[in-house]
Amino acid sequence: MGVKLGEKKLASGKTSLFIDYNYKGSRKKEYIGIVLDNPTTLEIRAKNKEKRRLAESIRAKRELEIVSVDYEVSDIRMRTNNDFLTYYEDFTKSYNKKDIRLVEASLRYFKEFIGKKSLSAKEVTEDLCSAFYDDLIDKLNASTPANYFKKFKMVLKKAAKDKLFKESPAKDIKIVTSEEVTKDILTFGEIQKLAETPCPNSEVKRAFLFMLNTGLRWCDTLDLQYKDIDFEASRLVVTQLKVKKSSKNATLYIDLNPTALKLLKIKRGEPEDKVFNLPSHTGGLKDLRSWVSKAGITKHITFHCARHSFITNVINNGANIKTASALAGHSSTRHTEKYTYIVDKLKKQAVCSLPEISVEL
Repeated sequence: MGVKLGEKKLASGKTSLFIDYNYKGSRKKEYIGIVLDNPTTLEIRAKNKEKRRLAESIRAKRELEIVSVDYEVSDIRMRTNNDFLTYYEDFTKSYNKKDIRLVEASLRYFKEFIGKKSLSAKEVTEDLCSAFYDDLIDKLNASTPANYFKKFKMVLKKAAKDKLFKESPAKDIKIVTSEEVTKDILTFGEIQKLAETPCPNSEVKRAFLFMLNTGLRWCDTLDLQYKDIDFEASRLVVTQLKVKKSSKNATLYIDLNPTALKLLKIKRGEPEDKVFNLPSHTGGLKDLRSWVSKAGITKHITFHCARHSFITNVINNGANIKTASALAGHSSTRHTEKYTYIVDKLKKQAVCSLPEISVEL
C-alpha cells in the first residue's frame, strides 16, 4: 500500500502537488489544489515550504482513513480521536437498552473520579480501572459498585472491539459481589499472621500494615510524604486524592497508634521524601497476594481490603458509626453504614462457628 505525495510540473513553471494512491492493485491521483510557485526568492521558498507541510498533513490524513477501513476502526474512534472520556459519552448517548440508567450513573461517577474533561486511551490503565472500582466501593453500598463497574467494563470491552485499546484494561479485575465483601475483611488474628510472615517486598508489607492501622487508600499511601506527619503529636494530615474535589471531609487528620508510628519510624527521610517506596499497583498486588498466601490466608485480598478491614475492625472494637465515618473521611455516615452490616454478619458467623454440643435434659 502506498499513499504518497506526487508532483506535476506545469507549463507555467509552477508545480502542482497531488496524492498518489497505490492500494490493493489499483492506482489513482487526487489533486488537492496546492501549487508551488517558482522558487525565485527566499520569501517564495518559505511559502512553498509551508504549502508542502499542508500537503503532507492532507496525505497523512488520507493514509489514516485507508488504514482505519483496513482494520475496521469504527467511526466513533475517528470522532473521539482516542479520547476515552468522549468515547464513553458517545457510547452512553447511543445506548438504548433498559439498563441505560446504570450506564449513565457509571459515566457520572467515572467523570467525578477522574476530575477532568478529557482522558486519552493510553491513560486508561489497569491501575486506574482498579482505583475507580475501589472508589465506587468506598462511596456506594450493597451491589451498586459491582453494577456500575460491570457497565464500565462493558464500555471498555466495546472500546477494545473498536480498536481504542488492544484489549480491555479491566479484563482481569474481579467484580466482588456484596456477599463476598465479608470474605475480604482481615481479622486481628490474620493481621498478626501477616506481621509475622516475610513478604517479597518489605515496602509493600510496611505500607499494607500501615493502611490496616490508618484506613488510608493505596493512592494516598503511595503519595504520602514525611512532611505530612507530625511525629511529636502522633498525627497524620492528608488530603484524600479521590474525593478532594467532591467531599467536605477531603482533608483527614489521623491520630497514629503505636503500630502505625513504629512502621513510620523504620525509615526516616527528608520532608519532601515519600514515606513508602512502592512499585506499581499491579506489581504491588502481586507481592501482596504472594505474602497473603505464605501467611496461610485464603481470602481474596487487595490493597483496598486494608481500608475495609480498618473500618470494620474499629466498629467491631466499639467505635460508633459517627466516629468510624470521621476516621474513614466519609462525607456522611451513609457511606459507613454498610460496615455495620458486615460487623453484624461477622458476629453471626463467629457465633455459628462454635461447635454443636449434644444436650440431654
